[in-house]
Amino acid sequence: MEQVFYIDLTEVSTKEELQEALVETLPLPDYYGRNLDALYDVLTECGDGWNIIFYNAKFAQYRLGKYFDALKRLCVEAMEDVRDLKIRFYM
Repeated sequence: MEQVFYIDLTEVSTKEELQEALVETLPLPDYYGRNLDALYDVLTECGDGWNIIFYNAKFAQYRLGKYFDALKRLCVEAMEDVRDLKIRFYM
């Protein structure tokens, strides 16, 4: 069964704030490492059936720069590895 998660990035200005938004929204394990490598691991291990929607992403893209680009690349790779994982970014 698909689970839909909406993550508002309007107020995200730092890596730490992005990670906090992920922790607050996604059912991440207690041992989640709060970094992109840990996010990739969780997405590929637990993300089957997840539909993650990042919205108001233009603000975070501007503020986070290369870290945001790395997040988007990670999401594409995770979706290639997990058949029923959907991740979308709305600017």
